[in-house]
Amino acid sequence: MRARLVPLGVTLLVLATACGNSSSSKPAQGDSGGGSATTVAAADLTKNVPVNAPGVTSNSIGVVTITSTTNILGGLEGQLGDGIQAYFDYMNSTGGIYGRQLKILKRRDDGMFKNQQTVKASLSQDKAFATFIATPLFTGYTDLANSTPTMPTFVWNINPEFAGPTNFFGSVGALCLGCVGQGLPYTAQQNGFKNVGVIAYGSTQSSKDCGTGIKKSFEKYPSAKVVFFDNNVGFAQPDLSSQVAQMKKANVQYIGTCIDTKEALILAKELKRQGLNAAIQLPNAYDAGFARDNAQYLEGDLVQVQFVPVESQPQSDEMKAMVEWLQKKNWSPTEMRVEGWILANQFVTGLKLAGPEFSQQKVIDGLNTQTAFTANGLIRPIDWTRQHNDPKGHPENDYKQDCVTGVKIQNGKFVMATGQGDKPWTCFVGGPQGQAATLTTTPEYKTFVP
Repeated sequence: MRARLVPLGVTLLVLATACGNSSSSKPAQGDSGGGSATTVAAADLTKNVPVNAPGVTSNSIGVVTITSTTNILGGLEGQLGDGIQAYFDYMNSTGGIYGRQLKILKRRDDGMFKNQQTVKASLSQDKAFATFIATPLFTGYTDLANSTPTMPTFVWNINPEFAGPTNFFGSVGALCLGCVGQGLPYTAQQNGFKNVGVIAYGSTQSSKDCGTGIKKSFEKYPSAKVVFFDNNVGFAQPDLSSQVAQMKKANVQYIGTCIDTKEALILAKELKRQGLNAAIQLPNAYDAGFARDNAQYLEGDLVQVQFVPVESQPQSDEMKAMVEWLQKKNWSPTEMRVEGWILANQFVTGLKLAGPEFSQQKVIDGLNTQTAFTANGLIRPIDWTRQHNDPKGHPENDYKQDCVTGVKIQNGKFVMATGQGDKPWTCFVGGPQGQAATLTTTPEYKTFVP
């Protein structure tokens, strides 16, 4: 029997330190986000004036997706386009925006290792108004950052290359990879875990930094001791028997990971084979089908996400609408689809801020006035006046408070593992990056629904 984690108030460590249906839900018109600028008047949203910009015609606005649809890690990055399409369908059902329908011109697959080549091809051939990205290896970032005209770029942000360019937007701000956080130490404290293992990839600096951040977090907040540390696991490594044997010898009870779903499942199966009763913190595993199909290996494990899970009750209007429009396509709300919805919401917010005579630069400029973008409550407030910048060592560029949300796997299903009631976020006192002198014993619970 795998170790079970305390369900309510248990918190997760995001990569920065590494539902119901409603037939009457109304399409959200983006999220003004509490920034210094406001979106245009409702009447202006239907104005169709001539616009000379890539991907724009008199009746449509076209974007492109570049994702690692095929990859050796078993990731579902290609589903980002599903979430974008669902949001576009949602908007188009009420007439779109500025008398134009929103459309995906092309879904490109970078195969994980050809991101830069794919980005270059897209910029030269697709003539899109905006680009959406989901890839483990973001090697095309310089081309997008330096594009002419500047390309509004919406990214599933797990990459250190995100930091810097002011035309990049994500569901989280620039990551503080390798920084200290209270999430995992608090989880260990709540569950009485004393021995911790850490596993990360050696192939990418972001994963190595994530692993280091977990280790440093337990050094700062010693609720448990890291007794096993390996940040040199290979991509798609098929055998983790040696690592598990060492963890078993060290009596590891809790494992912090910076690996993908496929590798995490290899780890979980090996734990069961060797009879090690340890709980895993899983990144990038928000997929109810994955949890159901592998329930015998994943019982009690935690799944970290960058957004409010659909299991949170009561659901916000935005959440209800998202689930409804995904279901119209028979799509379940997986991590990538939810990310796609959030990024599409952000794109539409930028269009609203730009006005009927919109341009790519006006969309970028509009979003960069936003000081609390939440995608109508699906994510933590992002301040785009400062959160493009690398926050490592600069807490002024980071979130004002360290808040996390996620689920645990119980009997093959997701149940909420953070927050309380209608407040799904667990927030720690003392700010981000280990600014708190001691580990929070009584966190704050919050919602960011407007």
